[in-house]
Amino acid sequence: MPNENIRKKDSARLAWDSKPRRAPNPKDIEFQTAEIVIPNPAHREQLPLSFKDGLIGETEIDKQKMNRLIWGDNLLAMQALLTQGYEGKINLIYIDPPFDSKADYSHKMTITPSVIPAKAGIQKSDSIEFTKEPSVIERLAYKDTWAGGTDSYLDMLYPRLQLMKRLLSDDGSIYVHLDWHVGHYVKVMMDEVFGRENFRNEIVWRKLTAAKVQSNFFSNIKDSIFLYTRSDKTTFNPQYLKGEKDEQNYPYVEEISGRRYGSFDFTQKGSGPARRFGDKILSPPHGKHWIWSQDKIDEALKEERIIFTSSGLPRIKRYLDEKEGNYLGDLWIDDVVAPLSANSSERSNYDTQKPSALLERIIKASSNESDIVADFFCGSGTTLAVAEKLNRRWIGCELGKVGIQVARARLVEQQAKPFLMENIGNYQREMIYLTGGRIYEMQNLILKLYGATPRDKMSGLGIRKAEDGIEELVYVGYPDRPVTAGKAEELGVLAQKLDGRGYKRLIILGWDYEYNYHQALESRKKVLKDKLKTEVISRDIPPDIYDYLKKAKTDEDIEALSEKVKFYERPYLKMNEPKVKDMKDGKIEITLAIKRYVLMDIPISQTSKKGQEDYTALMKIAKDNFAVLIDYWAIDWDYDGYTFKSQWQAFRGNGKKAKAVTTEAKEILEKKKRIIAVRVVDIFGNDAGAVMEIGL
Repeated sequence: MPNENIRKKDSARLAWDSKPRRAPNPKDIEFQTAEIVIPNPAHREQLPLSFKDGLIGETEIDKQKMNRLIWGDNLLAMQALLTQGYEGKINLIYIDPPFDSKADYSHKMTITPSVIPAKAGIQKSDSIEFTKEPSVIERLAYKDTWAGGTDSYLDMLYPRLQLMKRLLSDDGSIYVHLDWHVGHYVKVMMDEVFGRENFRNEIVWRKLTAAKVQSNFFSNIKDSIFLYTRSDKTTFNPQYLKGEKDEQNYPYVEEISGRRYGSFDFTQKGSGPARRFGDKILSPPHGKHWIWSQDKIDEALKEERIIFTSSGLPRIKRYLDEKEGNYLGDLWIDDVVAPLSANSSERSNYDTQKPSALLERIIKASSNESDIVADFFCGSGTTLAVAEKLNRRWIGCELGKVGIQVARARLVEQQAKPFLMENIGNYQREMIYLTGGRIYEMQNLILKLYGATPRDKMSGLGIRKAEDGIEELVYVGYPDRPVTAGKAEELGVLAQKLDGRGYKRLIILGWDYEYNYHQALESRKKVLKDKLKTEVISRDIPPDIYDYLKKAKTDEDIEALSEKVKFYERPYLKMNEPKVKDMKDGKIEITLAIKRYVLMDIPISQTSKKGQEDYTALMKIAKDNFAVLIDYWAIDWDYDGYTFKSQWQAFRGNGKKAKAVTTEAKEILEKKKRIIAVRVVDIFGNDAGAVMEIGL
């Protein structure tokens, strides 16, 4: 067995105190399908099927053949992909991870008259700008800070690069986009993971069109993009850039075609014979020779690709539109990939958004049509949108809900092919450990902050007497997974029997919830053999709970803090009764309208005067104009009870594109008995659903 301590030639390793000693192993993690999104109605019947029985009408969608947008921790997502047959299957990976810059990427939101119905009478001066209070996981996604400094940043990235290497195909490439903060560390790390011999380029991209004025040293206007390959069998398609002097070199324009052209010499140094040019035989200038053979000259004359100067010298005629351009190097400062301006129509109000042209260049260079492109820090979804445009398959993963919502909207607006919205349901525990406690200790503290007494030997459960005198069973979810409808059902059944008398009310306090939580829970309750008599109320654990946990040292502390902690009740959706109108040829017109979307409380921090003012103003507006809270809503016209298929969508939009969502939808469909499902997602990332039945 070779000695691992022997130093290898031309090698270097990056060492830090907390460096993971073992590579992460794939885990058998199931993706939860939140939606199958169908942006274009024409594609409703074009989902890839792995099973179809024409006699009984049963079908099974082949999810492995679909593009995937995944919400959650990319470490777990990549492990799950490895167990599902993606090892060595991804042709191109581009990532734009956090830069350890200590920047604050909390998402600022603006409520302006453009998203408020005219009847509200809101003036331009009444616009509200507030910072969206991030969820627990979004604190990690947007803050771009790492508790242990650079060590913890490297701890985060190292195992993820190891997994990306396993996912990458033999001919695959990976581009890692960074800046000066940690780029030098990551370069050495990638030498270690991918092999120094597989380093191809450090691409320099100009991120600012002009240097910022600063008193000390030079302004930083560039990012670095490190390009590595899996092996020497890599796919690479050379890219070209139109030259700045092309207008000068192609000065002439054909009158009929309008094509721009230039005339070019086709001699080189040396000696050679004379050639026939039509009815003339011409010798090359002294000390030179014609670079074309006689056959090629004859062919060019027929195609009128040879022109003659006033002195009778033949020259080659070349068109500008046939010129590929100059071979592209690793310095990308051209206007084609210029950074997004503040007024760019492409902007989606996402801080770290990169221009589409930058990703188009990368994807064209290192992949071919039908290849799989992945971005595991996909942010606003630029990589996915461009991959879709270029007819590549794609996989995107993002930790923050805002990014997921923006990416989804872009793909729908683009009329993308049907794709999966998935959730891997496992969240970081890092913040819990920072408090110096354990999971069960944290659960007990939260129970006490809610006013409940923890039960012995039953982790996460407590008893509370509510203000109306009802004894409640209270459950605190785990920070590393969302509360599922299945878990809520299990707890509801338990609550009915516990302590020999049961509990009339179950309070669930969750860090997060699975997509379609309310809808799935209602569906489960309907098919229960014994009707669930316990009322289930689901609340969100507030993002600032960590601040309270740090201060909750004694029972007196907890009692004082309990009045300040807000556990927001999950929102609910109320629909009007569907309107059904008979049409010709066995069709019906269905009209659906949202009656009410109720957010019991708005998760805006009120610790400051501005926060209090923003909260009051938004509550006032939302009371009579609930549409301002809706980011998007979607309809499944043929809900199967299992997977929500988004067949119709309405979006609020982002930035300058923001507008009030319509609250009504119409569709002409085949006349038959059908179940219709509706899903609403608000600007804070909360979701709610409703199910309706249409008879014949």
